[in-house]
Amino acid sequence: MRDRRGERSRRLCRHCAAADSTRTDDRGQLSLTVVEAVVATLFVLAVAAGFALAPPAPTAESDALARQATDAASLVGSVPAEGPGTLLGVACGSPAEFDDRAARLHEVAAAGIPNGAFVSLRTEVGSVGRPPPETARVRTATAVVPRCTATLEVWYP
Repeated sequence: MRDRRGERSRRLCRHCAAADSTRTDDRGQLSLTVVEAVVATLFVLAVAAGFALAPPAPTAESDALARQATDAASLVGSVPAEGPGTLLGVACGSPAEFDDRAARLHEVAAAGIPNGAFVSLRTEVGSVGRPPPETARVRTATAVVPRCTATLEVWYP
């Protein structure tokens, strides 16, 4: 029996020797510490990129109100009149013309305002809409056309 084991051991040793002869002793291996450092660095960069590319926080209500006031002023300043010019420019011609077009101006100014918000429009020749109370949240925008400057106030009670 010993011969068989010895013979087997020699065969295994020859097999091991043949395998060892094909291996090179200077094969490159990364140390586990380097691999962990690379993985940790990639993780930190991924988290930082997540914060950098995240969508901005929702705007505050006052920012939304200011944007609504600016949009309403743009609408009022750009609506064409029946004749040449803009509705606001024609309305600022005289107090009588402003009175004739006041309802249409208020309708245009309130077109982009959400429910529950109010708008008032003031020019040199007249005003339309309810003025805001002192406790209201108010944002103001200006519409400028030839011969007229209008101040719009958008507010929530």
